[in-house]
Amino acid sequence: MNKFLSKRSIIVILILVTTVLLGIFVQTQPRLAPGQEPLTDIKNIETLRTQFNKDVGKTRLILLAAPT
Repeated sequence: MNKFLSKRSIIVILILVTTVLLGIFVQTQPRLAPGQEPLTDIKNIETLRTQFNKDVGKTRLILLAAPT
């Protein structure tokens, strides 16, 4: 009987931990406002220039991030 309760307890704990981790994952996902486009990872300067010139008249933000 103890082995059955022990297995049941482990299963319940695993389900609870999985539920909590899933809830944290869902809450940390970025949410975009209606009509908002996601950020773009631009790999070269020519793509940056093309995108920048295409959006004339809009507010533009360029973020430079270094991995170090």
